[in-house]
Amino acid sequence: MLEVGCGVGTLTLELAKRSKRVIGVEIDKRFKPILENLLKDYPNTEIIFEDIMKIDLSKIVTPPYKLAGNLPYYISGSFLGEYFQKGPYASLMVIMLQKEMAERLTSSPGNKKYSPLSILLHITYSYEVISKVPPSCFFPAPEVESVILRLKLNPKLDKIHNKELFFKLLKESFSQRRKFLLNNLQRAFPEIDWKTLFTELNIDSKIRAEDLSPEDYITLSNKAFALWKD
Repeated sequence: MLEVGCGVGTLTLELAKRSKRVIGVEIDKRFKPILENLLKDYPNTEIIFEDIMKIDLSKIVTPPYKLAGNLPYYISGSFLGEYFQKGPYASLMVIMLQKEMAERLTSSPGNKKYSPLSILLHITYSYEVISKVPPSCFFPAPEVESVILRLKLNPKLDKIHNKELFFKLLKESFSQRRKFLLNNLQRAFPEIDWKTLFTELNIDSKIRAEDLSPEDYITLSNKAFALWKD
């Protein structure tokens, strides 16, 4: 079990009671004496006092494992974006996010909040909203609501022929959201005949990045890779 953001250890303690092994990552060393005292009777628990963004997860966890945590808003997008691309993937994740971030993460094609992060989630995990958490549950109470999500590993990444190209294609597709997807891709990958490719895949030349499904992005990337490789 990996916990991201232990804080004062409220969740960490419950995980320690129920798990064979718990690895917690906490950036704030001010919590160190609190956590050490709280967890002194649980030798199955290890706390790493470092920035989760600077840790290579493959060096501290090995699949299969589970992940839990209350992800701070200021790192949640960066952490999840990096995690969805690199892994190692937890078989199950239960995370709390601020409502705005959760809506962005779980948005569908056609939604203004739909983004590369949404696509990465959809091709890596299935999800469900467990609960909404009002500000009154926290002290001091924040000004925003939070959401608890359960993510179950359901990878489609193995369908991608070249992940490096796929991730770059996603980034460039959304680089200028108001422009047509075709224009963004022609600018980023001028060596590929995108007009012909769009015609072959029956993709409207005036479609925008947020209107293409995760599965369509996989197909588009794979077709582009075939041309790129040739």
